[in-house]
Amino acid sequence: MTIEREADLLLVWLRGESNGDTQALVDAEPFWHPPGDDRLVTLIDYLKVAGMVHNTELCASGACSLTPHGVAEAERLIADRDNPRIRLDHALNGLVAAAMENYPTTRLELVDFLCSTRMAVLDEMLEVAEVMRAIEYLEANKIVTVDSRSPQTIRAVTLTTLGIECGFKDPISVRNFLNDQRQPRIHNEWNITVNGGAPQMGQDNTQNNTFGYDPQQLTQFAREVLAAAHSADLPEEVRAVVVGDAAALQAELATAAPEPGRVRQLAERVLRSARSNLPALGWTGVAQLVSANLGIPLF
Repeated sequence: MTIEREADLLLVWLRGESNGDTQALVDAEPFWHPPGDDRLVTLIDYLKVAGMVHNTELCASGACSLTPHGVAEAERLIADRDNPRIRLDHALNGLVAAAMENYPTTRLELVDFLCSTRMAVLDEMLEVAEVMRAIEYLEANKIVTVDSRSPQTIRAVTLTTLGIECGFKDPISVRNFLNDQRQPRIHNEWNITVNGGAPQMGQDNTQNNTFGYDPQQLTQFAREVLAAAHSADLPEEVRAVVVGDAAALQAELATAAPEPGRVRQLAERVLRSARSNLPALGWTGVAQLVSANLGIPLF
């Protein structure tokens, strides 16, 4: 389990123990087992650096209180946990990821999935009915085939060729993958001047641009990232990386003939950087469009 996930779990637990009261001092020791483990102190320090909790030397090492920012983040996490669409996405992505662990067969026994940690959604578990709805969705969209004893009893699922392609994406997002599959591909053909200035056309002089990006959309996205990076409370070394990536994307888009492969590479780098360091940017319309076009989820 990553420190980010552990910190999210602790934050939600503190929200429940304090009832969202920023004045309440909560002993976090019961949250972690075994008692006295230094990992708990590490998690509290992690949340403290993120501005989510207060923890002073006058208090016991495991005692802390939530900040208003911490309460808001905990409530956002809880809302996401209870959101039916997000829970379905969790089941979809989890099923594909679990099946990929058995590559190249990609056969996943349903009972193995139901007993795995992939059932966890923050501090709760997926319901079996939610998993079954996810399997129906995957089968309907030709991501999996289903092995059933009867129409009512599913034994296992196996990824199709399309499902394996989805499973090789990093990170795995079934919805974004399917959206990308449905988008029309743009075929661009350019005249290339060779041999004394004569325009040449044909198979040997045709370039295909399968990344149908919108230059204005990406330019606006780069501007938003730069503005957010300059105003956000970030460590200077992180700010420098985010600003550098966004500036490089702007520069490539400003050239007379942007190279599609480099544009996509830079756009992916900027989007991943923004997702990690500027989460508030994920709610803008431009960021959502760029995310969908690249097939990279914002959350």
